[in-house]
Amino acid sequence: MTESRIEFLENSITCNTICTPTVSDADTVLPLLKIMSEPNRLKIYSFLAAGECCVCDIEAFMKLPQNLVSHHLGVLRDAGYIRARREGRWVHYSVNTETLAAIYPVICRLFNPECVSDKKSAC
Repeated sequence: MTESRIEFLENSITCNTICTPTVSDADTVLPLLKIMSEPNRLKIYSFLAAGECCVCDIEAFMKLPQNLVSHHLGVLRDAGYIRARREGRWVHYSVNTETLAAIYPVICRLFNPECVSDKKSAC
C-alpha cells in the first residue's frame, strides 16, 4: 500500500545537523520564507513534495483557477524551488531537490530546537 501525501510528509521530517548557525543563515533562508509565506505556494510545494504532478492535478487539489495556479507555479519555478518538465502539451512539476538540499542544512540550523541556546543574558 502506498503512503498518502500527508503520511509521506510526516514520515520524512528529520533534521540531523550540527548546531552552528552563521550570520548569513538568515539571508540565505529569507527568500524561501518570503515565497513560502503565501499559503497557496506552500500548499503547492507540499503537494509536490510527494512526487511529480501534472498541472491539472495541482489545479484539482488546490481548487483554484488555472491562471492563479500558474502564477504560483511560476513564482516557485523562477525562484528555483520547483522544476517544470514538458511532455507533449502537458507540463509536469516537481520539487527541485538540488535547491532543497542546499537550503535544508541552513533551515535546520535556524529552526532546530536542539540548536537554541538557553544561555542567560549578562545584563
